[in-house]
Amino acid sequence: MSYDKYSYFIFLFIFTSFYSLIFLAPILAFLAERCPTAGFFSDIIYDSLHRICHQRADRSFSLFGHKLGVCARCFGIHTGIFLATLLYPFIRSLEARETPSKHLLIASMIPMAIDGGTQLIGLRESFNELRFATGFLFGFTLGFYLVPVFNELLSILLKKFKKI
Repeated sequence: MSYDKYSYFIFLFIFTSFYSLIFLAPILAFLAERCPTAGFFSDIIYDSLHRICHQRADRSFSLFGHKLGVCARCFGIHTGIFLATLLYPFIRSLEARETPSKHLLIASMIPMAIDGGTQLIGLRESFNELRFATGFLFGFTLGFYLVPVFNELLSILLKKFKKI
């Protein structure tokens, strides 16, 4: 029995839950002005997301006057993954286990690497819209690797569970 539809929806649910935290942090920070408990939860989310992103305010978009939970580049990556995951069943079969060529993934990283690299060595200063766009390109491509890999991993786990 194939569990590909189920594993796809599990992955979509998990990633959507994570993705929503990016927006929930500034919303709760905004609500903290009226409800201190919201600020407590906002701080927990910001602290959790800080483990994967620097969250510099000058490199982040904002919502209700508070920075998103991740910087513009990470927001682009995660938005790309989210959109690719939503569109995946319309573009590829959920039963497909093979991932696209690794060259495509590498090629999608190049604009992001050039943008971040030239800024890092001081040749130029990037801007948030470009950070988002280059991150989005990589994230959208990455989504087409994550879905089949997650499907395969869940399939392996379920097979091992049946043996127990």
